Amino acid sequence: MNFFLKHIRFKGDPIIWIIATFFSLFSIMVVYSTAGFLDVINHSAKLVIGIIAMYVVHLIPFKYFSKIGQLGYYISLLLLFLVFLIGISVNGASRWIAIAGLQFQPSDIAKLTVILFLARQISIYRNKIKNLKDFLIHLLLPLFLVCVLILPNNFSTASLVFINGVVLMFLGGVKLNYITKLFLTSFLIALSIYLLNKHSSLGEKLIPRSSTWVSRVDSFFGDNNEVMGKDYQQVQALVAIQNGKIQGVGPGKSQQRGVLPYSESDFIFAILLEEYGLIGASVLILCYLILLFRAIKIYLRTDSIFGSLIVVGLIFSIIFQALVNMLVSVSIIPVTGQTLPLISMGGTSLVFTFISIGIVLSVSRDSLSGNYE
Repeated sequence: MNFFLKHIRFKGDPIIWIIATFFSLFSIMVVYSTAGFLDVINHSAKLVIGIIAMYVVHLIPFKYFSKIGQLGYYISLLLLFLVFLIGISVNGASRWIAIAGLQFQPSDIAKLTVILFLARQISIYRNKIKNLKDFLIHLLLPLFLVCVLILPNNFSTASLVFINGVVLMFLGGVKLNYITKLFLTSFLIALSIYLLNKHSSLGEKLIPRSSTWVSRVDSFFGDNNEVMGKDYQQVQALVAIQNGKIQGVGPGKSQQRGVLPYSESDFIFAILLEEYGLIGASVLILCYLILLFRAIKIYLRTDSIFGSLIVVGLIFSIIFQALVNMLVSVSIIPVTGQTLPLISMGGTSLVFTFISIGIVLSVSRDSLSGNYE
């Protein structure tokens, strides 16, 4: 044990290490409140796996993630395709597959690898993506393939992947004109899917899950005075938030944890607000903002285009998903089914989030040492 501890070396940005440790410990407390002893044991095991993965990954020079990301991207495409063939259906959506007894969501792998792949593409073809043809081939097509494969079963994740990709393009110097047209086109596609479901059965035939998306939007924008017409989860989440007020009711004293569905995952922020109040939630939000600030610092001091892009791309994806989860819990946007990164009860999403942070630490380690070879 002494030999093992003696040879452990934590490198890279120390603030990110502290934030990751805080999130890990805090998530155990919140998951225990919402899910119970057996689930928190499972969550802790995933945390350990994730932390070990983060440590191992942060020791790898970030230049190798260019090839790893390329390979991972093609593997994720294959896995996303397999979801349609051998996917495990949960709540009417086939998002999971099981290989060698291991059950996971390929979209979690795709969220990470598509950022690495696009960053690689931008760093290699940055002088060619000034024209529309090369932009379509080298950047939009890879992003489009992933989003199309995720979309039928998980609209919110496809949207997050799309937005993460567009942000990476913007930071990579892609023409704003292309990005504007891309957003406009995607909005028109989403609007068309909505209208098709509202006025005909064609939309549901093309994308079976689209009727669920439409019902969630309609429920969200319904009459505010008709509580029963609102999404049940968001109504119960608002009750939890009302209970918490400024200081919260205290750890483990939530009244809504047994009433609010998915209180350990999608709506864990509402339970956090109930138990720790606005003060506790503000501390959590501050930690996410510090994580973003540290990523921006690493981005600015990293000379490698690939390294700087993967840092800001990976951390933005984490922060943006956290923002979406929080906005759903406080009923500002419709229900999406996105977990709160590093806090919600663990699974493949938790492990791959830690891997993402490990990659960021790898870049920060090399940027501090000036090693970009």
